[in-house]
Amino acid sequence: MEGIRIYQLLIKATRPQLNRFEKFISSPYFNKNTSIVALADVLIDSIKTGTQPPSKQEFWEGHIEKIKGQFDDLKFRKLCNDVLDRYEQFLINEELAKNRLLKSNLLLTSIKENKLIGLAEKHISKSAKIMERSMDQSADYYLQKYFYNKSIYNLKTNYEKKAEIKKTIDSITYKDLSENLDAFYVIEKLRHATDVLSWRKIYKSNIEVEISTALTMLKDLRLSELPAVKIYHLMYLLMSDAGSKSDFKLLRQMAEEQIDVFPASERREILDVLLTYCIKESNKGSSVLYEDLLNLYDWGIDSEIMLENGTLSPTTFRNYVLAGLRSSSYPEVEKFIQLRAPLLEQKHRENAVYFSSARLNFYKKNYDEVISFLSKVNYDDVFYAVESRMLLMATYFENGDFDPLESTVDAFLKFLQREKKLENFKKNAYLNFCKYLRRFIQFKEKDYEAFMDKIIETNPMYNKAWLLNKVEAYKA
Repeated sequence: MEGIRIYQLLIKATRPQLNRFEKFISSPYFNKNTSIVALADVLIDSIKTGTQPPSKQEFWEGHIEKIKGQFDDLKFRKLCNDVLDRYEQFLINEELAKNRLLKSNLLLTSIKENKLIGLAEKHISKSAKIMERSMDQSADYYLQKYFYNKSIYNLKTNYEKKAEIKKTIDSITYKDLSENLDAFYVIEKLRHATDVLSWRKIYKSNIEVEISTALTMLKDLRLSELPAVKIYHLMYLLMSDAGSKSDFKLLRQMAEEQIDVFPASERREILDVLLTYCIKESNKGSSVLYEDLLNLYDWGIDSEIMLENGTLSPTTFRNYVLAGLRSSSYPEVEKFIQLRAPLLEQKHRENAVYFSSARLNFYKKNYDEVISFLSKVNYDDVFYAVESRMLLMATYFENGDFDPLESTVDAFLKFLQREKKLENFKKNAYLNFCKYLRRFIQFKEKDYEAFMDKIIETNPMYNKAWLLNKVEAYKA
């Protein structure tokens, strides 16, 4: 049963989530079908114990046959869909439990629909306090505040004779409704535009987004006085290349002061824009921004913005190391590898540490150490399979070991030609590098100026700057 969709979803859940789902699906209010409970229990138990779940037939014979007769694949698939349906309902309940503003608004809607006058008096006061005390000041906050004001405003028809309720209703104006809706619209427009600009940089696309109306509203309605609007406006400016170093500093300051008022997903969006700006400017040669980049990584990890379920991704780990090496912050990189390695999942830890240690020693020109660390890297992950070979080739070159270099280039070319996991752009970038590196180490070029021009014109190509540097040094 490992291939069924509900098992594939449950295996990604945390243990606390699995425990809560077991309680949910066993509740008579949410589910009265014992067959559904049986299948869920078997799947969850196999996940918790790390054992293989039984086959469809084994499960059916052990838990369902006495109730529904002999195994039928159609009935089994129906049962799987029923468990999936309950899991989807569970996920909805999980999100609803976390969103107090949404719950409050849904209750107000129900109060109006069911004409629950007594409950209205109590809940209007309670919901107002929830709004006032809400930590979340993101776009969703303004949307929920709009729905809250709208719900209160709509209660006027039903309860305008009630003095206490009327007092609250009269304090809600059309202006309140409009301002909250405007704030939500502008934030979401800026957020969407920022996402599009990010996609355009990553995927080299020409996606366009209409932002002029939102920018006009931002200016005319003075919405930038709202922190969330200001933060997303700064993010948009930095991603659109219209932002300045002062915009970066202001966004960083506001983020560090107010990051807690945003939901987790938006915290990461804000941090990613700051990191992207730093990387872009650092690539232009600004060592100061490399220092900012390392500080942002440290802040992102310490504040757990960069962590998922308490763990650090290998990509983030490697990116920190690379940024530190490019700014010659070798002691900081060594310290990072030592202290942050425990944050990596066990299955990713060794490869990330060995590869990052190899990179560190390459920058420190300890080439024998580089080869030693790379020999311990497992090549099952395609990233390490290609990047370790690239680093090994550069190490052989720097060390003057041209025989093993040439054989490594040849082996890498064969690997690239048969590798199916690499997308074409990346594969071509690696192939082009190997092609020109092999031509260079064979020393058969007669005109190195022309050779360098060919390298410059060839795209895509990884490590182009390094190769040009080596050709230039040899030519001189």
